[in-house]
Amino acid sequence: MKKKIILTLVIIGLLTSSLYANFFDDDEFFDSGKTFKPISARMEAMGGAGLATSRNSDAFFYNPANLAGGKFSLNLPSVSVTLFNPKKIIDTGVIQKLMEGKEFDPTADILPILGTFNRKGDILTTDVATSFTVGGFGLGLNVQQQLHNVDTSLDANLFVELNVALSVGLGVRIPLLSDKISLDVGAVARPTYKVYTAGIGVETITNIALDDDDADDPFDAIMKEVALAAGSALPFDVGVNLNLPFGFRVSAVARDLNGKFEMEKYEHSGDYINEMMDLFGGDKNTYKDGDPSYKPTKFEVEVPWSLDFGVGWVGSFGRLDKFIRPTFSFDFVDVNNLAKALETDKNAYWNYLRAGVELRLLSTIDLRAGMNRGALSVGVGLDLFAMRVDAAYYWREMGVSIGDRSVDAFTIRFNLGYDR
Repeated sequence: MKKKIILTLVIIGLLTSSLYANFFDDDEFFDSGKTFKPISARMEAMGGAGLATSRNSDAFFYNPANLAGGKFSLNLPSVSVTLFNPKKIIDTGVIQKLMEGKEFDPTADILPILGTFNRKGDILTTDVATSFTVGGFGLGLNVQQQLHNVDTSLDANLFVELNVALSVGLGVRIPLLSDKISLDVGAVARPTYKVYTAGIGVETITNIALDDDDADDPFDAIMKEVALAAGSALPFDVGVNLNLPFGFRVSAVARDLNGKFEMEKYEHSGDYINEMMDLFGGDKNTYKDGDPSYKPTKFEVEVPWSLDFGVGWVGSFGRLDKFIRPTFSFDFVDVNNLAKALETDKNAYWNYLRAGVELRLLSTIDLRAGMNRGALSVGVGLDLFAMRVDAAYYWREMGVSIGDRSVDAFTIRFNLGYDR
């Protein structure tokens, strides 16, 4: 019974990590192909579009020039969870079993859920953030846990990742020809710390958890078996908006400038744990088999910068705004690589297209829909003044070309504070 409990806790510990990324094979380590970007339920419901219309905390990651509006927002905190392949998980019948009040068998019921992950792609994402914006200035702290699968098998292909990012942004509005035409400029610096493991297989975790020699201390066994990499970067984004009459806006953003991670690779996770414990005044012998003289291997990961363009419209009908207010956003992302892609595929522009709409009703309910690389998305938001709830169900194309590998996903976000 004790072994079953240990096994269940280890597996659940993996499943409560998160993800969203592309993959590379470098000494069996994982990299996201970007510096950092949390999953936004609002933006995903609008097809990932929002260069011209993102606001408040979303502006940190979509367009820092949007901070120039000077609006006040406060997140204390916001928490979102994204589950990929939710339809497959529902089809296992495990969730229905729990809803009917039947007893959950950790050994028998967890395996069908794990079976839904036997494909390349994302599994689960958790984002926690706190932030505020006022007068064009913004400050935010984001923590993201991730879990990735990079093969059709679960053995030695699960990558656990943790990102911590501090965003400091400023936006300024400059009047131009009239009070209806203005220019917004903004920038955000984002010190980011990333930790990720080498590939871990469910079979490997099971063997460690059930091994008689390690049963009393399975996590120490994991620290011996699993390699790990950690490091930091100081990327920044810059953005500009041209604000036009009737609520139209044209935007451009250069992102992930200076996106170079200085990484260190540890052959044993335990050596990293000991180093962190020593740094923060804890027990530097938490991993009892650690080598105090161990020196990690240094390497670099360069995240390429990208240039995005967007057009947006936020309708305004005077007194009717409290009853109905539409928003439209249309983006072309990573356009600095678009010309090269078109040389081999004349329809490649679809891979760079994002579009979305939002309809705000009674200043309380937001209805959303969008398209991301040809994949559809829908969502809803509920504004309860001191609390917001946003949900999105969408398809994300994970392959090189549209139709290669579409995955459905569900994101739900809860926010305490003021963010509208």
